[in-house]
Amino acid sequence: MNIVLEPEVILEIKNGHKIDAIKKIREKHGISLKEAKELVDQYCIEHKFTPPAVQNVHSWNSLILFFILSLLGYFLYQYFIT
Repeated sequence: MNIVLEPEVILEIKNGHKIDAIKKIREKHGISLKEAKELVDQYCIEHKFTPPAVQNVHSWNSLILFFILSLLGYFLYQYFIT
């Protein structure tokens, strides 16, 4: 396949949005899902690009929120019950 990836497709790949990149390739070139995925994977291999790691920020935020709400509940319980 001699398809040149457009800058917006490359930007999607670099931002870790491989699915969006595949969608854009399919829209512009009318190729199959498999071919578009292979193009994105090939680009990543040729440019030694690994997508950014998924961060567990949301799980930490949830844990902190749970802890704060638990403390608040405890203090409210102690204030109104005792």
